[in-house]
Amino acid sequence: MYYAHTSPEGGGDWQELKDHLEGTAKLAQEFASTFGAGELGYIAGLLHDFGKYTRAFQDYLKRSMAGEGVSRGEVIHALQGAKFANEAISDSVIADIICNVLATHHGGLFDSITDGQRTLIRKIDQSENKLHYEEARKEFSPSINEAELKTEIINFCGTGHSKDLNPLFMLHFLTKAIYSCVVDADRCNSAGLEINDTRPDWVKLIQQLDAYLTSFGEDSDIDRVRKSISEQCREGGGRQQGIYTLSVPTGGGKTLSSLRFALAHARKHNLKRIIYVIPYLSILDQTASKMYEVFTDDSGELILEHHSNIELPENDDDDERHRLLTSRWDSPIVLTTMVQFLETVYSNRASKLRKFHNMSETVLIFDEIQALPIKCVHLFNEVANFLQTFGKTTILLCTATQPHLHKTERPVRLSDNPDIVNITSDKLKVFERVCIEDKTQSVMDHKQIAELVVKQIKQNKSTLVILNTKGDARQVYEQCKKVECEKAFLTTDLCPAHRLSILDRLRKNLKPETRKLTLCVSTQLIEAGVDVSFDCVIRAKAGMDSIIQAAGRCNRNRENAMPQSVFVIDVQDEKLTYLPEIQDGKAVTARVFRENQDSNLLSEKVIERFYYYYFHAQKNKMDFDVQGKQTTIYSLLSDNPLGTVAYRNRNRNIYAGLPCAFQTAAEAFSVIEGAQIGVVVPYGDALKLINKFENYYIPKDKLRILKQLQKYTVSVYSNWMHRLESVRAIEAIDDTFYLLSPDYYDSEEYGLRREALFSYLNV
Repeated sequence: MYYAHTSPEGGGDWQELKDHLEGTAKLAQEFASTFGAGELGYIAGLLHDFGKYTRAFQDYLKRSMAGEGVSRGEVIHALQGAKFANEAISDSVIADIICNVLATHHGGLFDSITDGQRTLIRKIDQSENKLHYEEARKEFSPSINEAELKTEIINFCGTGHSKDLNPLFMLHFLTKAIYSCVVDADRCNSAGLEINDTRPDWVKLIQQLDAYLTSFGEDSDIDRVRKSISEQCREGGGRQQGIYTLSVPTGGGKTLSSLRFALAHARKHNLKRIIYVIPYLSILDQTASKMYEVFTDDSGELILEHHSNIELPENDDDDERHRLLTSRWDSPIVLTTMVQFLETVYSNRASKLRKFHNMSETVLIFDEIQALPIKCVHLFNEVANFLQTFGKTTILLCTATQPHLHKTERPVRLSDNPDIVNITSDKLKVFERVCIEDKTQSVMDHKQIAELVVKQIKQNKSTLVILNTKGDARQVYEQCKKVECEKAFLTTDLCPAHRLSILDRLRKNLKPETRKLTLCVSTQLIEAGVDVSFDCVIRAKAGMDSIIQAAGRCNRNRENAMPQSVFVIDVQDEKLTYLPEIQDGKAVTARVFRENQDSNLLSEKVIERFYYYYFHAQKNKMDFDVQGKQTTIYSLLSDNPLGTVAYRNRNRNIYAGLPCAFQTAAEAFSVIEGAQIGVVVPYGDALKLINKFENYYIPKDKLRILKQLQKYTVSVYSNWMHRLESVRAIEAIDDTFYLLSPDYYDSEEYGLRREALFSYLNV
């Protein structure tokens, strides 16, 4: 009798290997069938633990259970299945797909070519006393119907060709999809998890949203236009699946309107979930709060917030704790960030890609899509095309300033008549609430910016100042300390709970019935999706999209019938070395301002011109350049000329398989330059939650606490982590996350106390 591992229920029982392989294969087949690759998923699932059919592995299991010292991975069990598949499958592309999945299902997909050689051959070319391959093959030698596998690949490529999609890039995604299906099926079967494929009760959720919306009146013209937008989104939910746009002026009620579309669409097409992808944590915080207001969720299972504030240790073993603490993204509503989304689909790791297949059969809403980094444009477009074309997913791109993603060299394939909302010119006039005043003719230092602030405050105007850097924001705020009014300071050095507390205070101060004259100095985190309305906004020059988003925080609800001022300024000695996209956007905005001095700077014509110039100037950056390698991530994951030329030079023939460099691309990819790590800060209930976390032992309870701790975290770059470690300002909690010392967090104003660290280090 051969065993896979001990039973997930414990009690000394063992799961038979035959049952595990068949169970994993059937589940992987079910998952992969959505992508038209059920047979590929089945074969990969059936062969994934092929190498456990050896005496060496069975002895390893017994020694492990007896408490003897064993090392994870000391007995190879993944490469044997890859070797078997490689011998049985003659088609090089199919072999590369399945064999890579099999060989790496506990780690990460590898490059197909290494140093001019086929990587798989290098890995499986090991002696019999290491692989015990012949021994395993005598015990388990399933038949593979290659014709069925070829049919799936041919159909897949034919579908992609009909939409003019890059076949190699799409096959790279198919490999990741099958990998995701097999990894998740393996972990779920090993843990004895029952997969609940019951679709959410969309009708019930629609009723809850409708009830919430009826509580709002129609007291003003802007309320009536918002209702019209909402109704059009509900009606748009009845459209066929595809890629659509929701282009609504700031303050148009985009969040709830897009939700209305998503619920109606999910019901119409019997989809599995709704995933909101949001650029900034500040918007995610607000969106999550809104969702909890709208929906009654006694189970706590309806909404999942998943971002990078706390990342669990990347451990791909079969340990139950890590398995259950890994999110599968199987909740009906998932809220995540663009960073988390892109770093999932462009990872090669099992721990991240496990949830990739659960992006299928969904409504994917990308909020504030204009914030997509320029280097990621083509990579984003292609994953959107893949998920819509092959994953039965509908995608909605939301913004007040729709970027020209469909006009790039590798365009997103929008549906016919993609706009789900049509706003007439008469209704658009309702959103004419501000006027842009260009004050960039000369630069302003921090003192001069403060003087401009004082002038507005003296006119009894609550004022918002948005700067591009934390340093400038801090200096301007310090200059304004003596201004007589309520004051607030916002940067990402504050944890989400702290920011939400400040935003709640701001909203109260800005309401007509509880009004207090207020100044807020912030970085750009406040400018998109945050529901506040000031009498005046001062914005450091950046891209026109940022300026327009900032303008959306001014006179938002048309509290003042006259248009209010949004001053655009140029900050003296602004340090944008690490913010190249702001610097590039700034340069294009300067050109647009020069060419349109007598025009309405918020007009559609001006915005169109900005994107035309900006995307044209940045078109060579959209494939994501890999520093030092004279290649791009797009190239690495498609034809990979660096690898194929090396292979041809070494072997004197053309590489016939799938040449994608999965590992090299993943290691080079990062949405934000420089790794960031989430650190829990001593704010609010954080310390109480940590105490509970340390005293709980059931993984599900620990996961619940971790979710709650996300709102008490601050993300810091690795160089800051080293500094904090050097002064013992952080401690590791249960090898899962870090806790910051109270000496380095200001719970009143500034959050992370960088100056205290500088002082300690004498920097």
